[in-house]
Amino acid sequence: MGIFDRVMNAFGYEPRRDVTLGRFWGGDGGNYATTGVRVTDMGTLQLDVVQAAMEAIAGPASSLPVMVIEEIGDGETKPLPAHRLSRLLQRPNARQTRQEFFDEMARHLAFYRNAYIQIQPSGDDPLGALELIHPRRRKKIERRDGRLFYTFSGLAPDGVMAPDLVLRDDAICHIRKPPLSDDGLEGLPVHKTGMEAIGLAIAVKQYGARFFKNSGRSGGVLEHPGTFKSQEDQEDFLRTWREGGTGDNAHRDRLLKYGVKYTPLDVQNDQAQFIETVAAANAGLCRVMHNIQQHRVQILDRSTNNNIEQQSIEFVVYFLAPFLAAIQEGLGRDLLLDDTGKLRVEFNILSMLDAGIAAQFQAFAQGRQWGWLSVNDIRKRLHMNPVEGGDEYLRPLNMTPVGSGMSGAIPAGQADPTDPPKTPKPANPKQGDEA
Repeated sequence: MGIFDRVMNAFGYEPRRDVTLGRFWGGDGGNYATTGVRVTDMGTLQLDVVQAAMEAIAGPASSLPVMVIEEIGDGETKPLPAHRLSRLLQRPNARQTRQEFFDEMARHLAFYRNAYIQIQPSGDDPLGALELIHPRRRKKIERRDGRLFYTFSGLAPDGVMAPDLVLRDDAICHIRKPPLSDDGLEGLPVHKTGMEAIGLAIAVKQYGARFFKNSGRSGGVLEHPGTFKSQEDQEDFLRTWREGGTGDNAHRDRLLKYGVKYTPLDVQNDQAQFIETVAAANAGLCRVMHNIQQHRVQILDRSTNNNIEQQSIEFVVYFLAPFLAAIQEGLGRDLLLDDTGKLRVEFNILSMLDAGIAAQFQAFAQGRQWGWLSVNDIRKRLHMNPVEGGDEYLRPLNMTPVGSGMSGAIPAGQADPTDPPKTPKPANPKQGDEA
């Protein structure tokens, strides 16, 4: 690419394609897929399936409660809403709310597979504020003296050159998701790992747009009985013909002169299997976008009301959970400065694993009434502190021995008073003695 082409490309103008170059056909690992379409991050974000997949990740991640949790032993945990990191996650900075912050972070992680968070101190507090840095600003990551240094392009008003922003690894929280680069320092963006599938989807989208822009017609063949005097005359004739049949002139009558005959090329979309191609391209995008379920991007061809609940649980377990785990562990690794090995950052996803709050509480009530859940067992699942006397288990009246007339709570570790007393088994009487 020449200097002029590079300058124009910087302003968003794509250079004229030379079809003889292999890079335009995916031959040398450039930005062009085999379809000849240039695949970039901004072009990929124009695809509705990609946008829907990012929304499916960012929506739950930005709405779930999140705070610091402490492990207090024996599988019990204790929420710490007053912890400084818990408070900071509720208002990461003066500009963004918690929802805005986590929504943007999840989108960065889903598409670029990297989320960069600058840790800004405030006075003596090393955790004063958290500011997201867009992955497009990252220039390089390099090792120096056993530490990692991140270089980002600076931000400044238009027309002003801003210096680069260089941050050491202790001043940034970097959350990454595989597949990673060769050095393992960062995730590889979706538009690079899925270039061929994305290129096909863009090509299909562009074909459909051109087809309908041309009023659903595929063009035709002009048969001229003679020859044109020059190449300029031929091009002028074709330009006039095309201008007379496109745009607002698409349905106007046109006059053919000089014995020219027009034969339309009647290519129907159903014959070209356009609908099937669109469906295949969308399915490929779902696989590229972390194998998201198609019903989550509003492709409902195979979804029914009977299986939608199970699909929702599978969405949380197999799709959303890895993203939440990456965010939780990344925040805990870089922001829990007072970690003693018992603290962690955790999203509360219990509400998403159940059909609804009514079904969830109904299941708790059954477990409590039938004796396999105590009050504290239920409170533990809800990340609530235990209460005094909450370890007792109930026994229903119809589950007690016949004639005992007893029911109620059985303290933990205490024998059931309704059980009959155990007496030693007598020895076998001697033969001839009375029984």
